[in-house]
Amino acid sequence: MFRVARVGRSILAGALGCAVALAYVPASYAVGEKAFADLKTRDGKDVGRIKLVETTAGILIRLRLKGLPSGSHGFHIHESGKCEGDFESAGGILNPLGAKHGYLNDEGPMMGDLPNLIVPSSGEVEIELVSAFATIAKDAEDTLIDTDGATFIIFERPDDYTSDPIGNTGSRIACGVITAHK
Repeated sequence: MFRVARVGRSILAGALGCAVALAYVPASYAVGEKAFADLKTRDGKDVGRIKLVETTAGILIRLRLKGLPSGSHGFHIHESGKCEGDFESAGGILNPLGAKHGYLNDEGPMMGDLPNLIVPSSGEVEIELVSAFATIAKDAEDTLIDTDGATFIIFERPDDYTSDPIGNTGSRIACGVITAHK
């Protein structure tokens, strides 16, 4: 039994125009591995937890957050497992393959690009989404669970899905380090 795993990006010639290179690996590889991130604001206020599960389609990301400002907010996976000060310590959007930012960019997206979060007036959001480009498999190349870690960042404004480097999203308002379940 085999499954498709993400192993990198490539530009393929011809009519396919495919942006993700695929490889076949044993089905048992990483499926079901779990991780989480507890998100906090810059003043240390807890805004909830994000749970991750490795699937055959990518990582399933389950968000249950509260106390966020209403409206649309950029949401990304960042390259460093640090949430200090204004959260610039988290570095840039995870981008090991050198893509441009955004789902609407002809040279994108980056591995850490995610859809905007739409927060209602209650400040609470509960959604599930899948990132086909990222993995939490411990043995995978470019895993989120590596020596320098990774973070989820929520921004003050929506991502425009095209502007480099972070989609014109403004300040970082919440951050959570991604940690493997043991």
